[in-house]
Amino acid sequence: MIARSLTDSQGKSVIKIPKKFLQSDAGDGTRASQQYLHGYQLVLTLASLVTTLFILALDQTIVLTLLTDVSSDFGSFTKVGWLTSGFMLPMACLAPSYGKVSIAFGRKNTLAAAIIIFEIGSLIAALAQNMDMLIGGRVIQGIGGGAIQAMVIVIISESVPIHKRPLAMALIGITFSVASVCGPFIGGAFTTHVTWRWCFYINLPIGALALIMLLIALHPPPPEGSVREKLAKIDFLGTFLITAGLVLVLLALTFGGNEYAWNSAAVIVLFVLGGVVLVLFMGWNFMLSKNPLIDGRVVAVPQIMAACLSACFSFMFFMGLMNYLAIYFQVIHRASAWQSGVDLLPFVITVSLTATFNGIFMRFTRFIKLTMMTSAILGPVGVGLLLLLGRHTSTSTKIGVLIPAGVSVGFQFQSTLLAAQVKAPGHIEGSMIMVTVFLNFCKSLGGVVGVVACQVLLLARGQIYIDEALRSSGNQQSFSSLTKKALLQAPQAIWNLPEDARNATLDAYMKALRDVFYLNLAFAVVALVFALFTTNEKIPKKSQLQHSDDKPEEKEGPDLNSLTSDV
Repeated sequence: MIARSLTDSQGKSVIKIPKKFLQSDAGDGTRASQQYLHGYQLVLTLASLVTTLFILALDQTIVLTLLTDVSSDFGSFTKVGWLTSGFMLPMACLAPSYGKVSIAFGRKNTLAAAIIIFEIGSLIAALAQNMDMLIGGRVIQGIGGGAIQAMVIVIISESVPIHKRPLAMALIGITFSVASVCGPFIGGAFTTHVTWRWCFYINLPIGALALIMLLIALHPPPPEGSVREKLAKIDFLGTFLITAGLVLVLLALTFGGNEYAWNSAAVIVLFVLGGVVLVLFMGWNFMLSKNPLIDGRVVAVPQIMAACLSACFSFMFFMGLMNYLAIYFQVIHRASAWQSGVDLLPFVITVSLTATFNGIFMRFTRFIKLTMMTSAILGPVGVGLLLLLGRHTSTSTKIGVLIPAGVSVGFQFQSTLLAAQVKAPGHIEGSMIMVTVFLNFCKSLGGVVGVVACQVLLLARGQIYIDEALRSSGNQQSFSSLTKKALLQAPQAIWNLPEDARNATLDAYMKALRDVFYLNLAFAVVALVFALFTTNEKIPKKSQLQHSDDKPEEKEGPDLNSLTSDV
């Protein structure tokens, strides 16, 4: 924080007054200081939050190992992509609404309801009798998952003051990265030795344990107001508009080049309608709504927008790497789901160690911009090094090229969040919650768009490269029963081709994967550009914190807002 001076009539500095960091209240009638946790309550609450986040992150990658078995059981490979899309779409589309819901009804109640919804979706998916029922279960999981992801971060942020937050936030990065790689391990084990249904059954006992710990440990003051007053805080029209608009646009991205051609009427109509609805949402939210989902006073702060957009593009390449590095190992090197998890360990271990170090470093030095820029610079470097991967890459190279990208991701988790939170306007109630939820929305949207964009590029470029491989191999007859798109969607079939055709097709697939890495390199560069415009401020010291319920004698210096203009 910057210290400001008072001057005498001759302009000489006579006393320095430290600028206070005003921690915003929740906007529900409670005070920020009332939300802080200590002792066993803090430990048990963090354990509950980490456990909840673990099963959520696990579900984003565990399905990658069961696609073939599920499509075989239900005889519907054309719908198998919706097991991923059906989960991620509601997570992103509903994310903006959770901030207002949690302010109205409380963060604990919102998270508890989200866990229950997620568990219901898991049970439906586990008991599914056909592909449509399974996809429906995944959609319900995504609805609960979006609230879980937002509320875990908000509750951690509320439970400890900002100067202690870096260490707590390190848990998020570690949990997410470890769970993302455990997904293929656990999914592969269940699919191979038991049944793919256990990939969803496993959520039930773990989620129940997390919910019990949450109910025992967390007892925040209840939000004030009647049910009618609480409902009035929620912008239902805004929620409908942004959800409908995002669903239409993301469906267009999902269908385009996959189920329909990009110039088809279905895709064009989805893009146009989605764009119109999103424009209507922006007009309503920023000009007409009395309780906007996205507070214009918050997103108007340039440093907050820079941090959120940097996080968005960083998460684009993170999700792209997690998905397509696994595909690289499984397709190009014919690794099992279990082995691909082992191959990704250098990346995950690096992320975990870096996130831990960053939490300690930021806790004691209070620097945000330093680790933010380190992450932003290493992003393009790390993704660029992945272009060295090929069909015959040595083990040492495969390990080495994963480390810089892992360092970038490890530094990014806390840095972008704290860079946004430290600029949350303290005089606006609920600003910390709104900033946190908005950043989480940007990351969720970035993750969906990143994965979809990578899939679209792989299909488009892969078909071109495989067509070239067909001509050069002279074995076009071997492909008579397989379309180029089918080879890309079910690449295990490549290994059933004759040797010459197989080698040519694997070369084509590797070229398409390299184009995917180039796309993620572009995402990383954009994240770097936005990181340049984030705040240069440090995390405030304990002595610089100020709360709305502080007594006058507890303050170390006068409130800058109370100084008259003639001082």
